[in-house]
Amino acid sequence: MYVEDLLALNFMMNVFLLYLTARLLGRNVAKKRILAGGFLAALYSLAIYLPASAVFFSWAGKLLVSVIIVWFTFRPRRFVETLRLCGGFFLASFIVGGTVFALYFFTGAQVLREGGVFYLRPARPGVLFYGALITFFLLLVVWRFGEWQRNSRKFRFYLEIFDEGQKVTVNALVDTGNRLHDPFTGKPLCVASFHAVSRLLPPVLRTAYKTGQDPVMALGELSGEEAAKFGVAPFRALENAGVLLTYRPEKVILGTSNYREERQDLQFALTRKPLSLDDEAEVLLHPYILEKTGGVGY
Repeated sequence: MYVEDLLALNFMMNVFLLYLTARLLGRNVAKKRILAGGFLAALYSLAIYLPASAVFFSWAGKLLVSVIIVWFTFRPRRFVETLRLCGGFFLASFIVGGTVFALYFFTGAQVLREGGVFYLRPARPGVLFYGALITFFLLLVVWRFGEWQRNSRKFRFYLEIFDEGQKVTVNALVDTGNRLHDPFTGKPLCVASFHAVSRLLPPVLRTAYKTGQDPVMALGELSGEEAAKFGVAPFRALENAGVLLTYRPEKVILGTSNYREERQDLQFALTRKPLSLDDEAEVLLHPYILEKTGGVGY
């Protein structure tokens, strides 16, 4: 490989690694500094032609040069920040190296064996390029998924529902498409799987849900004080329409990992169907919850 080819290949790969490091750690760095850092790293590859190349390419030499390249590119002000940037740079290098190595073998790497020793032919520049490209798109997908996960946290809550001296704790998710309201009071309704609150329901209603009977018809068997907690609400969806039983417990605690509040305004429309296959959400909260919480704890 000619010197100019060595410089060009190392320049492109190191610019990519420095850009990837900046993206991974959320750093805004001027493009000219990333290009300058890539050029400095490319110059380091020329040390292979020096008499003391073994020293430059020892683990200590590589570590020292990496720190210099990271400092030159990102200009960290604190030692801890330098360590964090170096860790990101090494992580990006390992990810790209692993992807290139995997791609190299999947594309039919040529292996030679002489005297019981295996030799690998150097990867072609095209393999390095495609490996870097695949790495970029894989990390982009992972990054987008991570962003979606972080954004979705503000829609996740847990509920502690109290009634008749008992308590159930369920996972809840804000459903921005929920427009269900109580037809008599006009208050928003959350949707809950009856399985999530079955322990709090009167036996006659539990039996109706479990045996496939109409729970609305079973309301007539409740006493006046019990019946006051329940009502009915019509609903219409794309697939079907009907009437849901509504339930207002004595007390509900709404919370996240760092937020907790007692609510008296939560009323639930009960459905027989599970709301998620993995119990990720047993209650779908009305979006007005976000207005009431004011973003506390996010």
